[in-house]
Amino acid sequence: MYSIVIHVGKRYEDWHLVEPFFYKLQNKNELAFYWEEDSSSQPLYSSLVDRMIEHLDRLRIRDWQLIILLNLNDERNRHLRLTTQLSEIRKELLFSLKDKGFYPLQTILHVVDMIKRNSNYEPKEDGVRRCWELDHFGYLETGQLAYGMGNAFTKQELNKLDEAWGDAIQLQDIVLDQPDHIFKISLKSKCDRVSSCLKQVINRKKELLENLGEVKAYDYWMTTDQLEMVLEDFKNKMDQINTPPLNPSLTNFSPSNELAGILKFHVGIQSEIGDIRLIRQEIDQSSQRERMKGYLELTYFLLTISHHPTLIERMEKGSASVIQVTLEEERVEKLLNNYYISLLKAKRQIEDQLLLHNQFHTHRFRDDEFAPYTAAAIEKKRDANPLLSKSSTITYHFFDQWEDQLAKAETILLDRERELLQNSSEAIKKLNVLKRKNEFLEEEESVEINDYKQELVQKIGFVNQQVIDAAPSLSEALLNWKKHVAGAKKKMQFLLQLLPNQRQYQTMGLLVFLILILPFLHMWATTTSKSGWIFYFVMAVVVLLSVTCLGYFYTKRISYRPIWGFQEETFVYTEKIYQMQLDSQAKYNHYLNQLFKLFSLRKYHEKVSAIGEEKKEQNLLQRYHLIKLEEFAQMSNRLLHILQMNKEQTSTKQDYRIPSIKYEKSVMENPIYSPFQQQGLQELSGKGIEVYHGSAIEQYQSNYFNEINQIRIQEDKVYKL
Repeated sequence: MYSIVIHVGKRYEDWHLVEPFFYKLQNKNELAFYWEEDSSSQPLYSSLVDRMIEHLDRLRIRDWQLIILLNLNDERNRHLRLTTQLSEIRKELLFSLKDKGFYPLQTILHVVDMIKRNSNYEPKEDGVRRCWELDHFGYLETGQLAYGMGNAFTKQELNKLDEAWGDAIQLQDIVLDQPDHIFKISLKSKCDRVSSCLKQVINRKKELLENLGEVKAYDYWMTTDQLEMVLEDFKNKMDQINTPPLNPSLTNFSPSNELAGILKFHVGIQSEIGDIRLIRQEIDQSSQRERMKGYLELTYFLLTISHHPTLIERMEKGSASVIQVTLEEERVEKLLNNYYISLLKAKRQIEDQLLLHNQFHTHRFRDDEFAPYTAAAIEKKRDANPLLSKSSTITYHFFDQWEDQLAKAETILLDRERELLQNSSEAIKKLNVLKRKNEFLEEEESVEINDYKQELVQKIGFVNQQVIDAAPSLSEALLNWKKHVAGAKKKMQFLLQLLPNQRQYQTMGLLVFLILILPFLHMWATTTSKSGWIFYFVMAVVVLLSVTCLGYFYTKRISYRPIWGFQEETFVYTEKIYQMQLDSQAKYNHYLNQLFKLFSLRKYHEKVSAIGEEKKEQNLLQRYHLIKLEEFAQMSNRLLHILQMNKEQTSTKQDYRIPSIKYEKSVMENPIYSPFQQQGLQELSGKGIEVYHGSAIEQYQSNYFNEINQIRIQEDKVYKL
């Protein structure tokens, strides 16, 4: 069963020395502690309720027990009645828990009693004794209080009722079933006098309460409702006495005893105890040793009822018990010595580790090969676009053929551009995969982490600048090509328009022939003898005709030259565009490699930084636990000193394996800080816990704590219910 322990009041002096005994239960989420804030005000149960409900709801706990520790010797509790504390606990804590559906299965008010008492259990201190009298009797045994100190009943007021009652009643000659008339009148007169006397006392107490104004019914004050209930119960008792048949015990009847019983029921602890089990434990504070011994006994009792809640179930609800816990000092001494030695050994181990880790080193990472991570090269693809033959005749279809060549070249450029983008996209995907790769190849060389980080920072800065300088622009090949094609078509059309047609060539050739032959015709016409000129004339015609034809073909070839030259220029520009695409891909590959190199260097820097932070965090955690081990070693040493137990030297102990420290865990989660979790130090199981409950003897399993011998539970005589 889950247990919640609430400490009401200030923390006990040296209580922190026994807190490690609860770590094992707390780590297993079977026990939780709540301390009331050190304050002179009333307990803030409202905030405590919210914290408890949040805790129980988070752990999904429904079956749990509530243990409230109350030190009667606390500065505030010394001047408060235990009944007052019970009233606050019930109204402010238990009722709130019940309203919200988190009522505990059982509630224990464990009273730590350090008050010095007389042989009749009365506290020696006057103020504390008055509170105890009201809790135990319901009235004050020790005289009248001064005005303004309360309106509680006193022993003197109870004795006045006996005076008003008069002599004891004699029943020797009285028939109990039918008393005579004179006896009945006498008995009624006694009852009326006592009731009237009590009523007068209660009226005075009401007036005192009214004159004081709004006063809570705490401590020495009785509320109007309480006074009226006391009067009503007393009158009912008087009516019962007057009603035949008479009780033979009437001869020993005492109004003060009757009123004392009523006050005990309405004013004492019994009025507020309800289903709470009251357990009182006496702790002697005459010496520091006895007080610490009492804290240790209290600790083992809390451990026992946390493991065995049935022990509490054996006690009746609304009962008051006193307990005595007996520990075996030899076992306690052995436990604390083993605990102390384990802490010292763990401390030395951390000190040795810190000496080895004085400087932070790591292995240098092997540089990645960046060159393979590039896009695939695009193909040239020139076979599909040859130049038009210069020997071909330029007809009216020439421009269409030339334009078709441009279209084919543009198609090739588009295909190459798509291929470039596709290869680049695949390279980016490959780069993203490589970026996510967390494999780090280490070299044998070991370097200091801070120096290595500084080296990587310098490399990152250099490569980052290279990435900025090598950043490629968008591909301009297609854009330049389209601009060139638009101008080229206009120029080609212009050149074709300047080109003479076939008729013009023939006409010009004919005119040239006629002009050249005219002199020969004139000579042939003026010659008288024509028989010898025929041969020469025919030869001249043939020669002129040949010259004219050669001029015709030569002129035609010269007129075609700008067109063929412009076609060659277009071809060269196409090659330039192709090369521009290749250069663009080369720049992109270089940029891609530099970018991957930058990513790799940054990844190395992050990894080295993470290693450094991990080592730094490990170092801090080790130093934290080193401080804590020193603190807990001093605590265990102080506990041994207070209990006046001998400390064993480490050299005299056999070697044993201490619990490993989980540096990332808290103190409570580390076994080394708990006395009960040292390995190989104690028996696996003890002989069990003997619990003497009255005259009955029960046996409970001791679990992991074997130092407790027996627990005695008896009816409490200080707060007798």
